[in-house]
Amino acid sequence: MTTSVQRIVCTVAELPELLDRLGALDRVVGISAFTTRPEAALSLPKVTGFKTANLAQLTKLEPDLAILSFDVQKELALKLAEAGIPVLHLHPHRLDDLFRTIGILGGLLDKRREAEALAAGLQAELDAVRLAAAKLRRRPKVYFEEWMDPLICGTGWISDAIEIAGGEDVFRTRALQGRKAQNRVVTAEEVLAAAPELIVASWCGKPFERAQLEARTGFAQLPAVRQGAVVEMDSTVLQCGVALVDRIRELHEHIRELA
Repeated sequence: MTTSVQRIVCTVAELPELLDRLGALDRVVGISAFTTRPEAALSLPKVTGFKTANLAQLTKLEPDLAILSFDVQKELALKLAEAGIPVLHLHPHRLDDLFRTIGILGGLLDKRREAEALAAGLQAELDAVRLAAAKLRRRPKVYFEEWMDPLICGTGWISDAIEIAGGEDVFRTRALQGRKAQNRVVTAEEVLAAAPELIVASWCGKPFERAQLEARTGFAQLPAVRQGAVVEMDSTVLQCGVALVDRIRELHEHIRELA
């Protein structure tokens, strides 16, 4: 059977790489302006931001599906639907949602075998990190910062990533309960009380400023700051895509140095 989905617009950065790994990049006709990989997708028309779209340009591409993600894109999803464009609106929160997305796309695009192979390969890579993490002497405390004003900790898949990599997410409960960023706000006092040994930052859409973080009242005394264990991570850690596995390996290396 041949799928009717042949012309896809991807409104978030991680989707073209997922489709590429499924052997369906040739069906993508438009991408997000924030897309950075794979290289083969970068010449495609950039028709969406994160919450906005050039509807006139997008419509001209005659897509038979637009794939969206996250709660902040619900208004965009409505506008696309009103324009007569079929939408698939994903809403990942935990690392397992990456595998659910792979399964959904595999079924939708008649790429089930490719989806199964991709999922199995990614799972094997994660299992290798878990095995290495299990050999660590201890689990260092980790604080992940997604935004600086107000302070926002990482979402569910980032917390899962920290745990797989061998760390202890100091705000895991907040991360698992907070699908929306507003539900993951933390205070400087809470960070100080948590006393993280490693601080990982990836400010959504903005370069991380380490000096700004370290200048916060009391932060100079945090174990992570005293030990120089404050690192910036590539923005793909904020995307529930295949590049997340690379970021988990990177997290493990930082954690291993402290364990």
